Amino acid sequence: MNIYLIWNQEITSNKESISIFNLEISQEEGKFSKARLVVESSAFLPPTDTEALIQGENQEIFFKGMLVGAPLKSKGYFSEIELIAKPSDFSEKIRLLQKESRVSPYWDDLWVRVEKQTDDQEIQGVRTASLYCDRRTGDLSWSDWFEGHKEIDLSQHVFQESLLVKIVRNPLKACTVNVSAHWVQSEEGIANLSPAIQRSFPRHKMSTYTKKALSEKWPESGQKLGRSGLWVMRSELKPMFPASRLYPRYSSPLLLGEEDEKPKSYRLERHWFKPTLWVGWRYQQKRKETLSLTLPHAFQSIMPGGGEHKVLDFTLQNINPEPNVYIWRPETFYRKGAKVCYRQGIYRCKETHRSDLSFSENLWAFKKGFHTPLGNPVRASFFVTERGVDAAEHAMERAKVELAQSVRALEISFEAPWEALKDMTTDTSVSLSASSLPGGQAKGKVVHYALIAKGETGERFGQVTLLCALGLGKKHQMDKKAKPSYVLEEYCEEAYQVHKKGTKQTKTGLSYVRYDNKISIEDYRAGPLLRAIELSNGPEEQEAEILSHRTPQGLKKALAQKPTRLKLFFKDLRTRESVEHVISVKMAPWSAPCQCLASRN
Repeated sequence: MNIYLIWNQEITSNKESISIFNLEISQEEGKFSKARLVVESSAFLPPTDTEALIQGENQEIFFKGMLVGAPLKSKGYFSEIELIAKPSDFSEKIRLLQKESRVSPYWDDLWVRVEKQTDDQEIQGVRTASLYCDRRTGDLSWSDWFEGHKEIDLSQHVFQESLLVKIVRNPLKACTVNVSAHWVQSEEGIANLSPAIQRSFPRHKMSTYTKKALSEKWPESGQKLGRSGLWVMRSELKPMFPASRLYPRYSSPLLLGEEDEKPKSYRLERHWFKPTLWVGWRYQQKRKETLSLTLPHAFQSIMPGGGEHKVLDFTLQNINPEPNVYIWRPETFYRKGAKVCYRQGIYRCKETHRSDLSFSENLWAFKKGFHTPLGNPVRASFFVTERGVDAAEHAMERAKVELAQSVRALEISFEAPWEALKDMTTDTSVSLSASSLPGGQAKGKVVHYALIAKGETGERFGQVTLLCALGLGKKHQMDKKAKPSYVLEEYCEEAYQVHKKGTKQTKTGLSYVRYDNKISIEDYRAGPLLRAIELSNGPEEQEAEILSHRTPQGLKKALAQKPTRLKLFFKDLRTRESVEHVISVKMAPWSAPCQCLASRN
């Protein structure tokens, strides 16, 4: 059978078939197939990238590709040229394949640099598969490392003297993935402390006999309070005159006089106030959370001591990005056009104004929703969230890929007739039976092949290299049942439940112990900003002191020594330089298919 080269007639007017004297079609896993062929030096060669077919007399197509540059070499009457089976519409095909491939758990944009997330060529190595391009059709797809889309048995066709078996690596015994997330935990708000201050006084009304002492110590607007993170937004001590007899404006009558004078009747004025104290607060804490998982490997032992334990370290992209957007704040000046974030939405300022204590939607135009992977910025843990679990299961897939690469440790190479191998691709699984194979039989995935036709001798044969997985072919699962630890089973929605022990499975069947109870102990807990109020020398205490004095001078001195004091104790919002939290995840062993026995039995 003769083999010919035919150029694409839509590109060139040359319609003649070119005889091929020597031919080698080869392909490595994950790469485009190439064809090297020897033709007459006088044969017509079109421009680079011109498409051509290599086919037999019966129009059976063996190869479809594009011309790669000038001849590799020319000698005498012959020239050697090269074609590559890269389709002319490769860019569009890879874009579509990438679009289809960007699904959990194989794709996670938190693992990809921002500038690469829209890159059509960005395909993450998180599949136990390689990119495959068919040398005849140009179709692009994924080809599994263990099972090709086509399986053939070549036991009766292998040239036995060419059969070679060797161990190419020692499988990994485990793979640990440490993946970290960094963010700034933040929360802010406003609080009206006025009612709490009023309740600290008798009858819930603020009063004193020492007006000046109380008003001089009253907080001023803009003043910082507490140890950090709080400030006064509105403050006023407004005099009031209650009409009810329950709130007397004067003390009981007092008979006061010097020793040599006749006592006179006095009444001290009791001052009443309506307090206004609004405070703003903000909490910000740098956090780093690391999820550490180890995927054990179950495989056939082939070397003393077992394989290595591989460790991979990753850092996620920003899980709480706020590009050019600022959180809305009360009592703040905003110009028209300013953008703010408020309650998961982005707004643009309609008109210049100073914000009130509450968000006024008539002053702002809603632009779009605003959501980050972290979600609520007050969260102290990321990997326990639904989005965090997705990132964790992506990490598990990365660990599996490392083990899968290492377990294809047995290499089998052989030669066979052209007719038996002419449809061979790197998306083919091959079964073999031979006494020289461990266990007498093996199954492997093609990682390299070459179809060779020599015009000088008339030889036509193929060379094939397989990689066989030395797994155990077993699924390892953990059968522990999850124990709810937040509330009783079925008392709340699943999303709010926390479990102890128990297991989960990824979409690809990896089992791991649930870790949703491992929330950071440094969690920010919302609570009252005003922790305590200490009132000293209140009006009742002052009245008791007043009644014990009989002279105006003594009374004046006593009140000066016992002025009404109000001391406020606030929640401590100080933060550490950085808070770190580690979540360790236990996983069941993973095992690849058993495609060959490691030793003869």
